[in-house]
Order: sequence, then C-alpha cells, then structure tokens
Amino acid sequence: MKKIFSLILTMLTITLYGQEEVNAYDELSVWGKYSGENLYVLNPSENGTFSVKEVYVDGKALEFCQESNAFEIPLEGHEPNSFVYVKIVHLPQIKPLIINEESLIKESEFSLPSFVYNKKSKLLEWKAVEMDAACSYRLEQMLYGKWVVVKKLGKPTDMLAENFLPVQLSGMNLFRIVQTDEGGQELSSPVVKLKCPNRKILLLTDKVKEFIEFTEVTHYELYDANGTFLKRGTAKKVSVTDLPKGTYWVNFDGKEAVITKK
Repeated sequence: MKKIFSLILTMLTITLYGQEEVNAYDELSVWGKYSGENLYVLNPSENGTFSVKEVYVDGKALEFCQESNAFEIPLEGHEPNSFVYVKIVHLPQIKPLIINEESLIKESEFSLPSFVYNKKSKLLEWKAVEMDAACSYRLEQMLYGKWVVVKKLGKPTDMLAENFLPVQLSGMNLFRIVQTDEGGQELSSPVVKLKCPNRKILLLTDKVKEFIEFTEVTHYELYDANGTFLKRGTAKKVSVTDLPKGTYWVNFDGKEAVITKK
C-alpha cells in the first residue's frame, strides 16, 4: 500500500512540476509581410536542454528539430507580401534568436504615445487628441495568427470612450490600433503586448447539440471537418443550431479541440 501511495505521489509531483514548466515558458513573436525568405533560428541549449519548445506559424503548430542549435522556419506557402505571424515558445533563461527577422517587411506605423495598457484599471487606453480627425480607427488583437478587429473606434470626434477592456488569451497578447485615411491608406500604431497567466479555460463537453460552452468568456474560431472557416467571436456560450450534424474544429484560448454535433 505504501509503495502504491508513493508511486501516486511521485506521478502527481511530476505532473505538477510539468505544469509549472509550461506556465513558466516565454514567447518570442515576430510578424510582417512575406518577402520570399524563410526564417532561421538559433536555438541555444544549457546542460543538454534546448530552449525552443514549440513553434507556430499563423497560429498553426510547426514540426521542427527540437534537439538542434539551429533550424529553419519554412514560409514558402505564403504569397508575396502576405501577412505572416510567427510565435516561438521557449525557456525564459535561454532565449532563441531569429537571425534574419528583418526579412519580414514591417508595416508602416503612426505615432500614438498614449496607447498603453493600464495595469491598475486593466484597460487598454489611448487619447483621441493624438489622432487625425480626418481618419477612422479600429482596435485589433492578434488571434490565432491573424489580426482581428475587436472594436471599431470610428473617427476621434465620434469616440464615446478612450479605453477598452480586452479579453485576453493565456500567454502573450498583442494589440494595435489601425488608422485609415480618406483615400483608404492604412497605418498601424506600435503594438501593445500583454502577458496573461494561464486562464485554464476548458471546453465543457466535446459532444454538443445546441451550444458550445466554455468555462469562461474567451475568443473562439470554428471550422468544419475540411478546415473551412465558419465563424469567430468572443463568448462563453456559442450557438451551433444553424450547423448540420458532424465533426468540427474549435480554437479557444490558444488551444484546439474537436467537437461532435449530434
């Protein structure tokens, strides 16, 4: 009996330790327009342990050689000048380096010094007086490898508020404000980065009839079994009454799950 108890305790300790390791990882993110070059990463090691644990391109996990001090991130499938977002999950004490990050063409920016995250109020904040009255604005969040509009701000004179309560994903969150002038030309603000602890959001059941339910409000994306995009939004409960029976993929809080509609 003592041996069994000892074994269970050991397994529990390993599980908890592993969870602590996952929560302790840092993220390195880069983005821009594809110029025709792949990215090359230096992956340092310490006592035989390599830094990089996971790599994502446009929100999708990429297979790579983990036990190597250098590896390539292939981007050939992208069209020239198409948007690329790369996230590298790594150990915090030994950081990887993308040696040709400049090959991703940066989007043009406009100055907005007041755009910050207020840790006390937990709000994204900005000042309309710093914006061009002739332009319209929108707030975007990086979600699953894409910039997604989370709030249309309109013109500075039409803004009823100069703040926004963001719904964050576990891990690193990126936000920007996009400016559109009367001719349709766009510029983006410098990106605001927020690191959120593991929210531990779960899918309540993978077999549904009318609704997909999460344990908390989160951003989600829904795809059919063939990978065709169906819908996205921010909610705790998502209606699927308009969908036929079958298998679907759902992204939420940086996770991916398969559900079956009965």
